[in-house]
Amino acid sequence: MHAMSITNLTIPLPNESLVTATAYVLPVTTPQASQFPGIILCAGGSFKHLSQRENTLAALAFHSRGFNVYSLNYSLLLPETESLYPKPLHELASTVAFIRTNAKKFNQDPNAIITLGFSAGGHIVSALAGTWSTVKLASELALSSESIKPNAQILAYPLTDLTSFFTDKSVGINHVTAVPELINTQKLVNAKTPPTFIWSSYTDTAVPLSNTLGYINQLAKNKISFESHIFSSGIHGTVLANSLTARPEKGASDINPHVATWVDLAIEWILSQFDV
Repeated sequence: MHAMSITNLTIPLPNESLVTATAYVLPVTTPQASQFPGIILCAGGSFKHLSQRENTLAALAFHSRGFNVYSLNYSLLLPETESLYPKPLHELASTVAFIRTNAKKFNQDPNAIITLGFSAGGHIVSALAGTWSTVKLASELALSSESIKPNAQILAYPLTDLTSFFTDKSVGINHVTAVPELINTQKLVNAKTPPTFIWSSYTDTAVPLSNTLGYINQLAKNKISFESHIFSSGIHGTVLANSLTARPEKGASDINPHVATWVDLAIEWILSQFDV
């Protein structure tokens, strides 16, 4: 049995900048198992930090279930940041293209690249889902639209409308994005948005449920295949909702066996979308 490979990736971007990612790559054990589905993971953290509970522990959870996982270290807000976007969007799109181009190297199925976004990471993921097919984004990156296309997306307690979160906060919307169309990614949903698995909790007080419900409504309106779960209870940022990802300061409220089923549900959904 071969050990899994953990590699630090450096992904080139336009204007000579770079973004890094941690790749958890499955080994080829038989000729029949030479390509695996992959998940590009964008952790949450209010655009100010990357939650390591999501960036690492969630990555390992999916990796242990038969997925290559690439945890993206996307750009964050700094005091000197004038406007964060579109940089994280460019970084995610470039990573999708990089993984697809190097699919053989990563034992990766190039047609089974799934983006996964938690909280603020869900804003970046849903932004790409709504813009990958546009001439504007592809031309900004000097890449083809097909190369930056996510084949599916998973949104976990996502932030999709910045106005719902950055009200009366120290960080203003203009600090996050000066691009008006990226304020609300619900409005970006279109006929080319990929199939979507989306979930949140009714009692999430950090990111209002309207972020999930509004996005679901747009998926339905645009006839995009989706699966959604609104759990009746659960706090924001539960990640796997088990003892592994529980925060000491949250105590038992971070452990919710019912919410924890989202991982199994998401994997079942992925398997229904792809021949893997």
